[in-house]
Amino acid sequence: MRTLIHALVALFIPTATLAGACGPDQDSDVGLIEEAKAAFLDADYRKFVTIAGPYFPDLEQNFDDYFGQIQVVFPNGFDRCATILQRRESPGFHQDLVFYFPAGSPAPMALLLIAAKVDGEMQLVEFTYNTSISDVLDDLK
Repeated sequence: MRTLIHALVALFIPTATLAGACGPDQDSDVGLIEEAKAAFLDADYRKFVTIAGPYFPDLEQNFDDYFGQIQVVFPNGFDRCATILQRRESPGFHQDLVFYFPAGSPAPMALLLIAAKVDGEMQLVEFTYNTSISDVLDDLK
């Protein structure tokens, strides 16, 4: 019985750690994308930089260029977020469009995350965010 309980706990722990901050949770959620969404929700852009990875070699050096304005416009971060679109294409192209709602505002900011499986590893290859949802939608692939 104890082994069965340990097996059930082990089965559910990975799912809980990958649960999406911006729901709804989907079987097609990608851990890397979910981590990036959660960092953005927490307004932890330094963590977002570490998650972004090698396709953005200038991100840390040019942190203020990428994130300076968002820290000024939304100093209190976001109350909540909602995943609006998930697009999954085989063999390994993934897009998530997420709306982030600033504290006290019904108007969202949009974030598009694009990841690809490169050499067997999931990598964030593009991201864009803007309060103009149309501008972000223009980047959908």
